[in-house]
Amino acid sequence: MPELESDDSVLVRLLLRPVNPSDVSSCSGVYPGFNRGRVYPATPGLEGVGVVEETGPSAKKFKAGDRVVAAGWGAVEGKGTWQQYRAVPESVLVPVPDSIPDEVAAQFIVNPATCYGFLEVLQIPQGQWFLQSAANSELGRMMVSLCKHRGIRSINIVRRQEAAEEIKAAGGDAVIVDEGETDLAAEVKGITEGSMAYGAIDPVAGTMTGRLASAVRPEGQVLVFGALGGRQSDAISVRDTLFRGVIVTGFWLGRFMRSLDDAGRQRVLADVMELLVKKVFKPRAGDIFPLEKVNEAIQASLQSGRSGKVLLSS
Repeated sequence: MPELESDDSVLVRLLLRPVNPSDVSSCSGVYPGFNRGRVYPATPGLEGVGVVEETGPSAKKFKAGDRVVAAGWGAVEGKGTWQQYRAVPESVLVPVPDSIPDEVAAQFIVNPATCYGFLEVLQIPQGQWFLQSAANSELGRMMVSLCKHRGIRSINIVRRQEAAEEIKAAGGDAVIVDEGETDLAAEVKGITEGSMAYGAIDPVAGTMTGRLASAVRPEGQVLVFGALGGRQSDAISVRDTLFRGVIVTGFWLGRFMRSLDDAGRQRVLADVMELLVKKVFKPRAGDIFPLEKVNEAIQASLQSGRSGKVLLSS
């Protein structure tokens, strides 16, 4: 068992942690969430839920047995959650209400806080249209729910008709089934009666970014936050950027959180937890693997069509 690192440290015994696409991308060097190879041993894992085992003499907010999550477990330093224990500063921990089960709490930060951050940046008014690709992902489903909660209408791009029916059932206002050849701008123009989407998010990149840029309003934004379709964003029209003023930029949760002051970060964390309590965010749990079978868990997380987030238990 590791020792406390300072007087304000809290030792947490981790219970569950998800295998996120961002975890896998971090391990492969695509995503800067884990500095692999700098210092060994190095452990990935961006999030998880655990139980307080011990507190330092100046750590007063938590006691042994409290369930907690963290806004930053230390994966970027190679001290992530894919291990049994983590000693972290008390200031990064967030208490977990009794009403939230472990498999939901384990997914507290990466997807829910990212969804929250998207709408903070895009500032979409009630009644306007939000556009997203890969809408049948876990994050995409959370965006459907958050938009509905905020009174924002969502247009959701999926690749399969079965997924379209699921997104409609989950509350998506409009769904476009696209295998790469759909005229997204024309489809969105028809759905929005000419107003186009107020803003969009893109986890795909590749050619999708330019297609989304053509489907948002003049001076709208496209937030790129993933690279499912390749590490480059291609074919962004000069017409959209130069003459229509569309902004294409990246969104990284770590950078977004660092852009806030302490009060702003605490507001985001409190609001996200409240959205979990109210079940606006309903993270789904999929297969659960023991920690020693992490390689099998990673492979399972990469399977298309799976339901819910793959989790690691200890």
